[in-house]
Formats: sequence, C-alpha cells, structure tokens
Amino acid sequence: MYDMKYDLAKDGFCLSPKIFSSSQITSACNGLSDVIQGIYETGISPENRFWNIGDDPKSIIKIDKPHLCNEQIWNLITNPDFGKWLADTVGAKRIQVWHSQSVWKPEGGGEKGHAGWHRDTQYWPFWKPSGVFTAWIALTDVIENSGPVRYIRGSNKWEDITGMDFFDKNLAAQDEILEDTHYGHKVVSANIEKGHISIHTSQVYHSSGPNISKGPRIGMVVHFCTDSSERIPVKGELTSYLNQTENESICPVIYEN
Repeated sequence: MYDMKYDLAKDGFCLSPKIFSSSQITSACNGLSDVIQGIYETGISPENRFWNIGDDPKSIIKIDKPHLCNEQIWNLITNPDFGKWLADTVGAKRIQVWHSQSVWKPEGGGEKGHAGWHRDTQYWPFWKPSGVFTAWIALTDVIENSGPVRYIRGSNKWEDITGMDFFDKNLAAQDEILEDTHYGHKVVSANIEKGHISIHTSQVYHSSGPNISKGPRIGMVVHFCTDSSERIPVKGELTSYLNQTENESICPVIYEN
C-alpha cells in the first residue's frame, strides 16, 4: 500500500506520494498547452471550454474532458499505475473515469483565481455521494503561494452549509459563514509536487485562493466512479448525461479486478 498523508474516510481527502514520472507530466503539460490553444490532436473537441483564446489571460483556464483531444492527456489519466493506486486507495474493484477537467490558474490573477468553498455533490445530482471521488494530479509543483486546493478536514461528515458555492469568488464572506457554523475548523492545503496526487470524497468541502507565485498552477482533475457507485435518475438537460459511461472511448475504465 502507498504511504498516504491523511485518511480519506476520516478526513475526506488524502495526499499521495509521486505516481507519475517527470516525462509523463511534461508530455501531458505539452498536450494541455495544445488543447488550450485550440489544437486538438485527435480531431475531437473538448466537451466544454470555459476559456477561449482572446479571453482574460489572468482568468482560470478550465476545459472539460481534454483527454478526448490529446493522446498524452489520455495516456496520463489511463495510466495503469494510476488506476491501481485509485483502486487501492478507495477500496474498489473497478475504476472508471466519468469526467475530467484541466485547470490552469495563471499567476497574478488575484480574486479571479478564487474557487469558492463547495462540495462536489452540489453539482452532481445524478450520483449518490458514496462511490464517486475526485483525483487532482499536479502538473506543476503546488506551493502555498500558488493557490492550492484547500480541504476542511472532516467536513465530509458535515451537513450541507447554505452559502457555499464554487463560483462565488468572495472567500472572505464564505469564511465568515464557516466560522459561524463550524468554529475552529481545520483547513489543510494540498501542497504537492508535480506527479503527486490528492484525492477527495464527493462530500468534503474544498476551495482555492489566488496564485501569487511566479508561475501558473496547473492541475488535471479526474472524476471517477467505482463498482459501488450508484446513479440517481434526474430530469432535464442532465437526464442522459451519464449514458456516456457506456462508451469507454469517452469514459475509460482504467482498472478492473
């Protein structure tokens, strides 16, 4: 078993030792740069772009499912060692990537680089909370000044808190709510080197602040489901969203025992 920092079940997150080699990370970064510039090696566009060429260069560059566009990104998230590590960590027999995101946080963006406190289940109405997780792969060294993902230790066991939202940049106001509802809560920054990973449950509260370092903070986000995950029927535009899990060219199974 890998030497972990923190306990996934108790704390809601854990930090891994190095999983990916420097060459794998460099290749994925190069691939991501191409995708950001609209160069799609596979000829397939990403699911969504939340930043386009000509947009504010200080805003977070977020792209959904970039693994569809570039072979090096695909190779990163389907790496067998990665799949095995995820399975060992969460105690699963099957790991499937159902969504991915690239998040490039430029330096000097100030409040534009904020991600508000939230838990992933707020945005996943089609999944029950257990059996679904998020892995965050560091493609650059992540230090305190670069705006790392921050977790509230043990918040995976809390009730929902009104006023928490990923898209709300006003972290100070959210911090006041947290102090009122959970005074003395413990925040842990995921300061990890490139090639390392953090993983968190769907219920833990997390956020990130500004990047005031001298370089971009680059991460690859992998949302994955397991053999114990359960879908929830939903109506509206998301009714059939998870049907894509039936297509492994979109949602690859990266470990199965």
